[in-house]
Amino acid sequence: MRKTGWGDRTIRVVATLGLCIGAVWMASCTGRESDQQIQQQAQEATERAKVAADKAAAEARVAAANAAREANDVAAGVRAGLHNGKGETVINVNSASRAQLEELPGITGGVARRIEDNRPYRSTRDLVRKHAISQAEYDQIADRVTTD
Repeated sequence: MRKTGWGDRTIRVVATLGLCIGAVWMASCTGRESDQQIQQQAQEATERAKVAADKAAAEARVAAANAAREANDVAAGVRAGLHNGKGETVINVNSASRAQLEELPGITGGVARRIEDNRPYRSTRDLVRKHAISQAEYDQIADRVTTD
């Protein structure tokens, strides 16, 4: 299936609206149709354009979700590639000693104590959620900690 960009969807919506306007204009030029028939045709054309716009919006939401997932996967791969083979050990934040925690970049004795005080953690993101460390501190150690 060919991916369509915002430009393709916009062109479809504009084209549909253009057809609707053209249909209304053509109907008004004939002089044979009643006002009620013209209104009915305009309503039907508007409904078709609305369905097309809703479909384009749904496709855009799916595309955005896929793009976000792909970006996260790429970022995880880059992090893994940067640290692959450097001999850095992964530390379990649920069982590490204060000294082991202090070996992590940016983790001081006070921060290590906060990490210990807020145990246990279900995921490493809990370090930030439980306010044991800041988001910036987490970003420095995210690839070096685990809860397993």
